[in-house]
Amino acid sequence: MSENRNGVSNLLWFVAGAAIGAGVALLYAPQSGAETRKKIKDASGKVAEDVKEHYEKISNEAKKSIDQVKATAERAMSNVKNFFEGAKDGLKKEIIEELEEAPVQKKK
Repeated sequence: MSENRNGVSNLLWFVAGAAIGAGVALLYAPQSGAETRKKIKDASGKVAEDVKEHYEKISNEAKKSIDQVKATAERAMSNVKNFFEGAKDGLKKEIIEELEEAPVQKKK
């Protein structure tokens, strides 16, 4: 879980850094308005692609983690069920043995 939060945090820092870097580059670059708009458009497209890639990576990692937790929980539930089934069978066997060994009382 904390890996997922770190991934989201890293993604947000990456996007913020990319936006700041693009803004600074545009402010100091001597060019026409048309060229500046084209660069803004290109930079926003690149950032959007990077965000999508990072989102997919984080999403896949989260899915793997969820699948691992689910598998672990299923194994634990199976172990608990098997334990109780074994305990129940053991108790039944003991009760039957006790009943078989107990003296039979006749009705008068």
